[in-house]
Amino acid sequence: MAPASSEILDNPLTRQIHELNLMVARIFNQRVKHLGLTRTQWQTLFMLRRKDGQTQTELAERLVMARPPLGKVVDRLEREGWVERREDGNDRRVKRIFLTPKVGPLIDPLAELVEGICIEATRNMTERQRTTLHDLLDIAHTNLSEVISRTGNCD
Repeated sequence: MAPASSEILDNPLTRQIHELNLMVARIFNQRVKHLGLTRTQWQTLFMLRRKDGQTQTELAERLVMARPPLGKVVDRLEREGWVERREDGNDRRVKRIFLTPKVGPLIDPLAELVEGICIEATRNMTERQRTTLHDLLDIAHTNLSEVISRTGNCD
């Protein structure tokens, strides 16, 4: 017998993942409010820190985000002096996004802040439970990445 539609909409796994995501965003946003950055902006900066000079399309794919909302995030980061857009050397139609020196001093403190949130989230877990949680989330990530690969991008 198939589950009722209300059971599908209230799936504990998807609800918990969604609520955890919202809580992490809320805590992060509260702790960096004085910097004028949001979690989405930080994630964009972090992805550029990993590989500077990405296109908006590449960033959107890595962030699992649609290009138009990411464009607004990048616009704001550019206005605030966190990133700059530059023409691609091979194709003038393509713009690459680069970090500015303004970001440098914030990378380590913000990474520590994120690590602190993770420590708080797993505070009452044993090391084995934390390892199991990470392993299971990695499996779920791989599974969903495969679905995205089969069905196309997030737009």
